[in-house]
Amino acid sequence: MSSTPSPTSGGTADLLPAERANCSFDIDELRSLITGGGKQADRAKLFEPLFDKLPFNDVHNDAFLGYQELAEKRHARAAAAMKIVRENPKFMVAHQAGRVPIGRFVASSGISIHFSMFLTFVRTQADQEQQKAWLEHALNGRFLGAYAQTELGHGSNIRALETTATFDRDTDEFIVNSPTLTSMKWWPTGIQACTHAAVMAQLVIDGVSYGFHGFFVQLRDDKGHCMPGIEIGEIGPKFDPEHNYIGYCRFADVRIPRFNMFAKNQQVTRAGVYVPAAPKLSKFKYISMMSTRVAFVGMSAQSVAKTAVIATRYACVRHQGFKDTTAQNPLALGENHVIEYKMQQYRAFRAIGLGYMFHFTSRWIADYLARVQKEVSAGNEAAADELPELHASCAGLKVWATLYAHEAMEDMRRSCGGQGFLRSSALGDIVTEFGVAVTGEGEQVILSLQVARYLIKAVSEQRLGRPLAGTVTYLESTGVAQPDFSPGFAGDRLEQLVQLYKDRARRFTLQLESRFAAARNGGKSFDEALNHVAVAAYKASETHCIFIFARNFLLSLDKYVKDQAIMAALRRLAELVLLQLMREHAGDWLETLNDQHLGQVQDRIDQLLAEIRPDCIGLTDGFGFSDAALKNSTLGRYDGNVYEAIYERAKQSPLNAPNKPMVAWEHFKEVLDLDFLREGMKTQRVTGGAPAHFDVSSDAASTLLANVTAASKL
Repeated sequence: MSSTPSPTSGGTADLLPAERANCSFDIDELRSLITGGGKQADRAKLFEPLFDKLPFNDVHNDAFLGYQELAEKRHARAAAAMKIVRENPKFMVAHQAGRVPIGRFVASSGISIHFSMFLTFVRTQADQEQQKAWLEHALNGRFLGAYAQTELGHGSNIRALETTATFDRDTDEFIVNSPTLTSMKWWPTGIQACTHAAVMAQLVIDGVSYGFHGFFVQLRDDKGHCMPGIEIGEIGPKFDPEHNYIGYCRFADVRIPRFNMFAKNQQVTRAGVYVPAAPKLSKFKYISMMSTRVAFVGMSAQSVAKTAVIATRYACVRHQGFKDTTAQNPLALGENHVIEYKMQQYRAFRAIGLGYMFHFTSRWIADYLARVQKEVSAGNEAAADELPELHASCAGLKVWATLYAHEAMEDMRRSCGGQGFLRSSALGDIVTEFGVAVTGEGEQVILSLQVARYLIKAVSEQRLGRPLAGTVTYLESTGVAQPDFSPGFAGDRLEQLVQLYKDRARRFTLQLESRFAAARNGGKSFDEALNHVAVAAYKASETHCIFIFARNFLLSLDKYVKDQAIMAALRRLAELVLLQLMREHAGDWLETLNDQHLGQVQDRIDQLLAEIRPDCIGLTDGFGFSDAALKNSTLGRYDGNVYEAIYERAKQSPLNAPNKPMVAWEHFKEVLDLDFLREGMKTQRVTGGAPAHFDVSSDAASTLLANVTAASKL
């Protein structure tokens, strides 16, 4: 593409290469740090071409399909992806080692739940005999499993689930039932394309309920139809129309062998005697849910980073506004790139910073979960003592990562102006697809109250003189030194910020516990008191979790970053995002900061924006997204040729089929003045050798129409 504007070029080809040349660090080195580098990057490069060649892979044409056609196409794409998984055992080896996320390749079909929640549940809840029977088949894709927990009438209150699995001594079977309308499984991802499910149900023996347990249930026969007694459906259009793989499931007297109750930690004997799990291991059945919440933290990092990459690249390409509107000939001085505007920098760099902060914390919480999971699976009951904090961390980080990310993602879409409203920008798709993560596996208030329960108990432990560990050790501190944001400050600015965030968490947690204690002393029960202080609990949860993000950003830089130039760039970014969040929540620091401090905070933000500006494209490239990973966004192209891409994608609309009259001409010609049009035709003409019509890429339009027609016949 040309670097000079012309009828066929937007003239932007040299802009992003110039940005990369001005970067202060080695971009490839940063990309290797974030994506894993080495063998991990090699594996990704090995498998990407295989998946890029999948049939039905032209995702940008999905916008022109109907609801049913889109569902058929996405599941057909998933089936083709599964064939590649089956034919390449090394792919699953890499995936199991956490090096290649399956969701990156199977797209939005829903079957990625098989490789996440379902496999996690089998690994952690099935005993050795069950793993021999199921695990290898599951890993090799010989069947696909869903995770069926949430019901039409119950979500976060898992202990109130209504689905039942009643033991029948005479036949040595469990009878799985959905006894009420509200007991049907609702929202199980991918269940329409799954053959089996891990079903959470109340275990009932002799009329006594022993709480919810997991059961392995076959959903489909060898013809793809529902097994007897099972009804499966799709729940209908969602806010994101492309989430058409989420369903429901009902059971009517479905009999399964006793062997099919997941039995690693608890069992039912042939005589119908219930053998419970060890007390410390009883909560380990929540592990799949915790794993999903951890995955949402990683998804938050990936999704906000993608929108930041697209918006930042576009801002570096797009011109808007004269450099000097007071000049005699402002046009001669040229226009600003949008990225030169400070508010654009503030918004874009904030989103980039959140992407890195969530990335490093997602690594920390994933490692934390994996360690505890491994130790508990090995029978180490002492490791189970960490489950309360792990559960609170998974819940809280999921809430605040998804909320902050979703807000920033939508801001990135808006920052691209009208072009951000185009489906071809991919911004709308990324934002709406991510939207389910905000409420999935627990709505923000419900999960925040779970964090608050843990914080209240931690304060109680601290007041009893018991040692604290993990994320709440800040309760043992006594305050923070007077901060210094002046230009002459010689200390560690980032460490100072982390200490301030720690002190904020301490103050709000203690305030929460004080309010809670007052409610309890007033005669309220624990749950009544917690509901009474819910607003304070929500805020304490936020301050606690943002401290964890801040702390892990700093600790991760020290742990993982060896290159000094990259360290300097990421420390600037970390400082900026923490100062931005401080400025946006200035009221939280009224006990610590005065007006002078806040003025210095703003001065430092302005300084950091200028320092980060030359590195912004390098920082976005560091996330390592290919154009395909960005859904082939027309605005976020690596080469910067956005205008050519926007035009070419527009020409692919079925409404732009060549040699056709205007849309609905048969109707409009009845109301328009055709004689007036004919008079105009006499006076308007094309001069020189200009074409009568611009090329509307008939091949592209014809190909698109063929694809849509083929998809409708699936």
